[in-house]
Amino acid sequence: MRNRFRAMYFLICLHSLFPAIAFAGDKCSCEEYSRLKAAAQSPNEILKAQNELSQSSKIFCKAKAAEWQAAKWMNEQVYDTAEIFLKKAEQLYKQSGCGDSSLLGTYKLWAQLYYSQGDFGKAQEMSLKMLTSAETAKNYYEQANCYTMIAQLLNQTQQADKGIAYSRKAIPLLNRVEDNGKKSDILFKLSKRYLWHYQDTKMATSLDSSGMFSRRQLSIAKTINKKSSIALAYGNLQGIAWEKKDYATALLFLDSAFMFTEPDDFEGLGTNYFDKADLYIELKKYPEAKRMADSALYYRKETGNPAFIAEAYDLLGRISKESGDYKAAYLNKELGDAINDSIRTADAAARVTELEKKYNQAKNEKTIKELAQQRRIYILLAAAGLLALLGLLLFIRQQTLKSKQKILETEQRLNRARMNPHFFFNALSSLQSFAMEEKDGKSIARNLSKFSHIMRETLESTYKEYVTIEQESDFLKEYLELQKIRFPQKFTYEINIDNTVEPDDTVIPAMILQPFTENSIEHGFTGIDYPGNISIAFKQKENELHISIIDNGKGLATTAKEDTGHISRASQIIKDRIYLLNIKLKTKASFSIDNNKNGKGVTVLITLPLLFKQDVKV
Repeated sequence: MRNRFRAMYFLICLHSLFPAIAFAGDKCSCEEYSRLKAAAQSPNEILKAQNELSQSSKIFCKAKAAEWQAAKWMNEQVYDTAEIFLKKAEQLYKQSGCGDSSLLGTYKLWAQLYYSQGDFGKAQEMSLKMLTSAETAKNYYEQANCYTMIAQLLNQTQQADKGIAYSRKAIPLLNRVEDNGKKSDILFKLSKRYLWHYQDTKMATSLDSSGMFSRRQLSIAKTINKKSSIALAYGNLQGIAWEKKDYATALLFLDSAFMFTEPDDFEGLGTNYFDKADLYIELKKYPEAKRMADSALYYRKETGNPAFIAEAYDLLGRISKESGDYKAAYLNKELGDAINDSIRTADAAARVTELEKKYNQAKNEKTIKELAQQRRIYILLAAAGLLALLGLLLFIRQQTLKSKQKILETEQRLNRARMNPHFFFNALSSLQSFAMEEKDGKSIARNLSKFSHIMRETLESTYKEYVTIEQESDFLKEYLELQKIRFPQKFTYEINIDNTVEPDDTVIPAMILQPFTENSIEHGFTGIDYPGNISIAFKQKENELHISIIDNGKGLATTAKEDTGHISRASQIIKDRIYLLNIKLKTKASFSIDNNKNGKGVTVLITLPLLFKQDVKV
């Protein structure tokens, strides 16, 4: 299995670490910092500016100066001195009374410092503190960045599924990040996290998602002409090609990454050489692989990160083994294992997990004192409740039986109403006429294939509770294409899936959209003198999936008889599906149906919980 060289991608970007944040009051801002930082170019000018800022009368400016000096020493890999200034900055920010949001940059530097030293437990602690600061400041970029940082730390301690769960929390925040450079950064990190998840789990959907995020990142990076971001995108695309065993394409992507990597970017160059050595191993070009690996080790040592160096030694060991130099293979493996044993122990993984638990508990639990008071109250309530419990047991049993009966009746009603049987008869009749008029046998076969696929999907949905958005989209396209044979020139349609949605991994209840599209075609477009249109859209908002079905027909039925026969049927189907979903998964799914404001057509809005294949049985 390929060494993934994960250590590099805990990116902090020291040169743009401290964006301007609007704090309450003049005491929580420092105009001098922005002015001095913009004017200072040479090392001497920077040192002079930092000293001048540290003499400011404002505590907040003194904190900024200490934070700036810490970033400087970290950039030079003098971590002991950087730690002294970070402690000073943290102390000054707390004295300033400007709240958690003021500490965002300091916690970010702390996390980078500990990560560079291979202390994943402390890096996780600072990442969680940074997340709290970012949430307080309503800084969506840093929130998304924190989620990817926490995901990487979980991944480093062999907790792939927990890591990808945190990565998913960053996706809805993308639309709130307005700066394209920052958006490109988050897209790269998401792509990398999904690639690692694929390498750990072999889930094909994760590799597809990685490719989707990489292509979006490359497009944005080229638009803003940011060379470092372009290099990272090409590097990630070569990793995806490598996993697909398309080594020729991987080499082309890697050559492009080299082209855009700056000469002083030791991390980027080290990664490029590392990956090129890996490719040469697969191509059995061991001398070339050895040269690339030696360069990778050189740059890894320049960064000083123990995790970087350990992976470079491991790479050299693999090359030596493949070349038959078992002594060198053994020595390199020993060097790499010795470093890894010091940073990737079971204790480190346990510590990262424990810190995550403490953070989640801190957000939702009350103080220890309040819990102690609650326990005393619970003891009194338990004594009183015990008497009531016996009476409740019979009531609960009755309600449970009624609930089970209602669920059974709902499921039976759904199975009877999967699709209007008139559609099948009408579709067959249309296909018969089409076959008599059409001389193209292939076209007839394609339409019959669509019809048979729709019938199969309808029958299978009686025992399939959920389908992916991709499957539902394909089903609707085939259904609507058959309807267009029945009603030529009568309507058009479009299905749009937002780029934050993972169509091959996100699932929805089966057969909830088709009844509404059928209603639009069969009844909404009846009697209109203009072309009909159906627009179906899937969007992700926070932890919800929003689906809209909009047509431009004649609107909601004007008579009770029509409403009972058509809209009510579609409404009852989705009511049943949402009822079962909310009962079984304890969710709050909902839907609404309204006439459009322009007087033409109907809008159906469906809100579902964000569910993935791994969450439900598909």
